Amino acid sequence: MKKIRIPLMIQDPRVAKLGHMKPTEGFDAEREFFLDGPVTRNVAVLDFETTTGELKPGALYNKGKRLGWYENSAGENIYKTQFDKLHTPEFMQVSVFATVLRTMDLFEKRDTLGRPLIWAFDAPQLLIIPRAGQQENAYYHRDTHSLQFFYFPSHTTPEETIYSCLSRDIVAHETGHAIVDSIAPDLLDVCTPQSLAIHEALADLTALLMAFTSHNLRMYLLRKGDGSIKGQNSFTTIAEEFGAARGHRDGLRSLYNKKTLDPEDGENYVGRTEPHALSEVLSGALYDVMVRIHEDLKNEYAQMPEYTDKSVPRYSASGEALHRGAERFKRMVFRALDYLPPGEVSFADYGRAIIAVDWVAYPDNPKMRRWIRTEFVRRKIVPGRSSLDVRINFKHKAFDDIDINTLHTSDWAAYEFANANRELLGIPPNIPFQVRPRLSVKKKYDYDREERECIFKVAWDQKEPNRLGELFPTERQVTVGTTLAIDWDTGRVLARLTNARPPKRIQDRRTSRLEARKRRLAEHQQQRNDRDGFLRTLVEKDVLKVGRHALGPDGLPLQFVVRAEESEGMMHLRGTANMLHIVGVGNG
Repeated sequence: MKKIRIPLMIQDPRVAKLGHMKPTEGFDAEREFFLDGPVTRNVAVLDFETTTGELKPGALYNKGKRLGWYENSAGENIYKTQFDKLHTPEFMQVSVFATVLRTMDLFEKRDTLGRPLIWAFDAPQLLIIPRAGQQENAYYHRDTHSLQFFYFPSHTTPEETIYSCLSRDIVAHETGHAIVDSIAPDLLDVCTPQSLAIHEALADLTALLMAFTSHNLRMYLLRKGDGSIKGQNSFTTIAEEFGAARGHRDGLRSLYNKKTLDPEDGENYVGRTEPHALSEVLSGALYDVMVRIHEDLKNEYAQMPEYTDKSVPRYSASGEALHRGAERFKRMVFRALDYLPPGEVSFADYGRAIIAVDWVAYPDNPKMRRWIRTEFVRRKIVPGRSSLDVRINFKHKAFDDIDINTLHTSDWAAYEFANANRELLGIPPNIPFQVRPRLSVKKKYDYDREERECIFKVAWDQKEPNRLGELFPTERQVTVGTTLAIDWDTGRVLARLTNARPPKRIQDRRTSRLEARKRRLAEHQQQRNDRDGFLRTLVEKDVLKVGRHALGPDGLPLQFVVRAEESEGMMHLRGTANMLHIVGVGNG
């Protein structure tokens, strides 16, 4: 393995100036190899001349004796770049490379996903374009395997050029989109606005967790906030410089908010059909949970001997509490992606996945699960706490004679298992289904506890009316499914999560089961209504295109439209995640 030290933006140039901080801090990246560009096995930077569009020579790799680095054409170590040279092409190439690699490390660690990332597209490398052109934008684009970062003259100071690749929030956000796509690729083509909002919220939370990793920023904001992360600050404000240059007072979005799905709350109500706006409801709820975690850990750590003799124990414990709390929060929000059912998912589906993940990690500590339920109810994401109930930790006869290793490695064995256990998985009779590739995941928990899981997913399609007018098919296809998280050693089902429509009748007549079915049917109807509203909005804005109208002159799909494909009278959508950078604030 090769190791290099490269500069990582602390946040963006504006935040660094306001906090009187150095704009960068060192990041020691470790990979199999590094090449000029910068380039490594799964990431490559491609920089183009802004005037000619020609590919520009990249930063040069110097392997060093023990620790490598990147340098410019003059032989200067880019890690040592000063504030006045942040806008040089070589610095932007290396700093954006550093942020992407650091963000990937955040997910791949054993205390998070516990496995290497594999991109959702059929290619090994994610391409990074630090200066993709003049536009107030940045986005991930699966079809071109790329993260594209643009630049523009500031609205407030036109002589100043704002480069989105110099914002760690934006780079981490867009890398988050690419990573979420690699874990839950169904979310790219969904027609449920809450599914797209989950994509957007998790990208914002990726930026938050990257900010938490910065020791300098962490200490600066804890001093400024008297040991608290409550309120509006550089943690909660997404892309401050970028937002301020576009005329926003507090960045592009804020994680510190009271946004809700309650139509009676006129000040904070968010409509149900715009993904960017919806995302703030979810990210705001989760940030409030992060604040609770931090406050709780401060109280706990302040009682420890190393802090009790300090003048203000809670303040002195705030740094360690934030570090430990961020680790727990990271596991919760990212591992929940593994537990999500395939296809169209709602905030409630994601909430249930969080509940399951946290139970597996902390079965004897229900605090955070209570906080999640409280926030989801308070913001009217779900009507009641029981809406987030999930079946966890049970033994099922289906696993009595099953070898988990065979289930993991054999497609035939996996299909036979699913077909023989349709009731467990919720697959309707006589409906074709697809077994997704199984995951073998070894995860690390607190106190060095490690557990191995098999993640088993099965998906199928449901039909529903498509009320969009005569230009569109009368029915649409909606993908749903079930996830089983299985303990590799014991065969116990750690969690079962499904987004499938409940059957019309159930044999179990217990009141609790009947009430649960009634809640899920109401949830499905609400999501169907949301899809109707979202798709009507796309039609009104002329963004939803059918067949050849979604193709350019070269026959390739247009980048900024949603494609409606028709097969056997059914509408299938492709590329709805394009909405994440052409609707709303537009930063993706």
